Amino acid sequence: MSRANELNNRLLSHSLKGIIFDFDGTLLDIREILEKSIEEVLADQNINVDMETTIQEIGALLETIQGFPLPKILLESYEIFKHITSLNTLSYFKQLRIAVKIFSKYLEYSKDAPLLPGVKSLLKKIAKDFDLFIVSHNKTETIMEHLENEDIAKYFKGVYGSDKIPVQKPDPLALQPPLETYERRKREEFLMIGDMPSDIIAGHDAGLWTIGVASGVSKKEILLGYEPDLLINSLEELLEML
Repeated sequence: MSRANELNNRLLSHSLKGIIFDFDGTLLDIREILEKSIEEVLADQNINVDMETTIQEIGALLETIQGFPLPKILLESYEIFKHITSLNTLSYFKQLRIAVKIFSKYLEYSKDAPLLPGVKSLLKKIAKDFDLFIVSHNKTETIMEHLENEDIAKYFKGVYGSDKIPVQKPDPLALQPPLETYERRKREEFLMIGDMPSDIIAGHDAGLWTIGVASGVSKKEILLGYEPDLLINSLEELLEML
């Protein structure tokens, strides 16, 4: 039996104990606001770029640094900006100004970002049979504001933002806090669902089942390269499977 079929059987038979979700790009729809932030800043600077590549690169950076305090971002900014190829021809200080503007706009717009389609229906359905958690690089306070505004906080047994996890994904120790909720636990009883390679890597290395969902920044082809046990286009697809 393939891993995908076995995972599907475990979901349908409710033999999993817990499901861990990433937040931004998995439950929260961030792609449109990220693209809007990039377009507005680069248009103001008269800079033309390959938008899809830039979204991929800046989205990956946001996943990493959104939980960092500003001094740490500035301290590591020289290395950080090496990964944004569309800005490589600019001076370091111009890269810094542009990146700060993009990140600032993104944070402003993200306050009103909606949940992805199907999220509420999925959570309502699976919360009856599984313990649900969030492990994210976003701040716990920010995540909770979204959950409470959408009236879905009640579905989660635990929410762990960047301030509540010991390390960041893809380090598998980032997924340790939800597992410590249980006195006895088997890794194969838990599932990690995320939209970024770091989610899949952390899940694999922690010994959990993994689902890659191409609803955020990473393309399906990129996620496929990290071999999630199941790869889906959206959480609506998972809802249909169940």
